[in-house]
Amino acid sequence: MVSEKQQEIMDTAIELFSEKGYYFTSIQEITEACGISKGAFYRHFASKEGMMLALLESHQNTLLREAEWYSSGKDLSAHEQLISKIRLELEKSVEYRSFFRILFTEFMPTENSEVNKKIKEFQTVLRSWHQQSLEDAFGSDIAPFLQDVTAVMEGVLKEYVMLLMWYSQPVPLWKVAAFIFETVHALVRQLPQLEPVLPAGIEDTLEAVSGRAGMKKEMQLLLTEVSSRYAKEDIHQDKQTMELVLEELEHDHPRVFLIEALLEALQQRSYVSRRIEDIIRIWKEWKGDVLNHEFPNE
Repeated sequence: MVSEKQQEIMDTAIELFSEKGYYFTSIQEITEACGISKGAFYRHFASKEGMMLALLESHQNTLLREAEWYSSGKDLSAHEQLISKIRLELEKSVEYRSFFRILFTEFMPTENSEVNKKIKEFQTVLRSWHQQSLEDAFGSDIAPFLQDVTAVMEGVLKEYVMLLMWYSQPVPLWKVAAFIFETVHALVRQLPQLEPVLPAGIEDTLEAVSGRAGMKKEMQLLLTEVSSRYAKEDIHQDKQTMELVLEELEHDHPRVFLIEALLEALQQRSYVSRRIEDIIRIWKEWKGDVLNHEFPNE
């Protein structure tokens, strides 16, 4: 359970992150804005990342705890329960709007961070909750299509969440929830004429990138994302370093000492260090123990 003081610190931090960005906001700035010492901050959170984990945990627990009320509500039909759960998810997304903006813009999906691990864990819990809610609403007959119906509902829901998150115009959430339900219900009514597309466990079948192509892809993606998210003056040197890595990777025999020096320099930059660690792993696997630096083309 989050204490009142922890909530105050988290709310203040979210405001600062929204203004300056997560990676460019220091704990010192958070404590000064809260009027507390660093020691007081560390009594509540182990780190800035730990505070983000606490925020995610708080949102997840609140959402699932309130959803339980609808699951046990005897005055609502199965369909009404699903509409209420969709509306609840929309309401919480709006309530935590500033927080989710930071998650979407500051934490790249491929980063191997504790926050991203927690996000993936939350997504797994949320998907399980969605699937159970769909089965409760439409019965076990949808079981062969459960992955497909879940994907459709989550896709529509995600688009509405993104719109609500970035646009401040008021929208009646009960109407949105009812529309999403009717969209899913229309699909369910058509299932006898359809065949399942997605197999169970589809989310576990994604392949990891590897080799020269994988390293170039990850570095180019990082360069593009960093360039679009941070002011040019803050990342000018880092951008040049990334471009040098990409340039060197174009050579048939890239210079090991240069690439490793460039990656080491980038790893010192806290806002991309975890992402660079992933790229270093790809580099080491690709480089292997090939003698005389005779690298394979892929």
